Amino acid sequence: MDKIFLVYNDTVYTYGQLLMDLNSKEAGYSYLYVKDNHPYEVFLGIIHSLLYDYPLEILDGDFSEQEISELGVDTNLLTTKVPKHERLHFQNMDEVIRRIYKKDQWMLTLYTSGTTGRPKKMGHTFDTLTRNVKVHAKFEHCIWAFAYNPTHMAGIQVFFQAFLNQNPLVYMFGKSMSNIKILMETYQITHISATATFYRNILPYLQGTTYPTMERVTFGGEKFDLFLEEKIKHAFPNSKITNVYASTEAGSLFAAKSDVFEIRPEYKQFVKITEQKELCIHRSLLGQSHSLENEWFHTGDSVETIDETHFKFQSRQSDMINVGGYKVNPIEVENLLMQVPGIIDVVVKSKKNSVTGEMLVADVIKCEELDEKELKKEIKQFATTHLQAWKVPRIIKFVDELLITRTGKKVRK
Repeated sequence: MDKIFLVYNDTVYTYGQLLMDLNSKEAGYSYLYVKDNHPYEVFLGIIHSLLYDYPLEILDGDFSEQEISELGVDTNLLTTKVPKHERLHFQNMDEVIRRIYKKDQWMLTLYTSGTTGRPKKMGHTFDTLTRNVKVHAKFEHCIWAFAYNPTHMAGIQVFFQAFLNQNPLVYMFGKSMSNIKILMETYQITHISATATFYRNILPYLQGTTYPTMERVTFGGEKFDLFLEEKIKHAFPNSKITNVYASTEAGSLFAAKSDVFEIRPEYKQFVKITEQKELCIHRSLLGQSHSLENEWFHTGDSVETIDETHFKFQSRQSDMINVGGYKVNPIEVENLLMQVPGIIDVVVKSKKNSVTGEMLVADVIKCEELDEKELKKEIKQFATTHLQAWKVPRIIKFVDELLITRTGKKVRK
């Protein structure tokens, strides 16, 4: 039986079909860009570029012409093909993967999510993209949920982890939560990596059900949520939980069993934390960027130092809210409010205020059966009891869904 490569919507793509498409993909040509939201086309393009050893740029399929123009990309080049003399034919996927490891000048260019400004180009080699990928016979049975945007760093790293072990990928990014429950049960998922927002959204649909086949649950892209961790353990009782720190610029660098990241000895001289508590990474650990002029890359992430080799992520500096001269970390407030029974998810953001400059607004997704008026009182009381006055949201709104970025993170602006 031909092994599954990707499940997307109602279509199943096998490794046999992938092999055929690689052998027949207008062989003899290289491509400058992949601009597509279809994960199969994105992955096919990446593998093809690796096999023929040519550089490739990945663009979000929903980038508008204006966004593409602002990135400095000539739209006329999006469909350009460059002739190559070499033509390859592969008998099986083992041959494909062996060839991939013989890459020479390959580079994949990605764009940052643009949450704090215009997206920036970042080029990565095969080595930087697969820095923490593990390939071994013991991983042959893994079945991966795919819960990230396929055109961004986190998604591409999950793709490589699955593909290089010839594992199935079951696409869940942007899908309805009820459908995700069906996919998890149908395909008996063993591994999943996603944002905390994704886990919060699916947990209400998993209540009363446990998934003993789940072996590994990985958090990435957002601050780790200790309260959410306990709920995850109930849904996936046999899973190991890992927290990963990664970025488009550096890929995956740090991992933790909870919220404390460890700086491995080989990275110690390439990582520093400033007096302002900002995490900085030496350029030698990064991909290639045309905009990085200094030796150290300022991540924009505020961290708490535990000791010389351990730290906790606190927030993005750009997310901090100034309420009457006090700096408020919205993630701290969100994590506290999530402890109120009946709240499914919440985002805390700012609103202009003539007195304090900014005030806090909480958009809340609640359980359907709860009364809005009563829950609002409970939220206010809980927040007032556990938070300093300037951290208490002045406006509480109930919403059906929260806005998320292209990478699946909460929008706080």
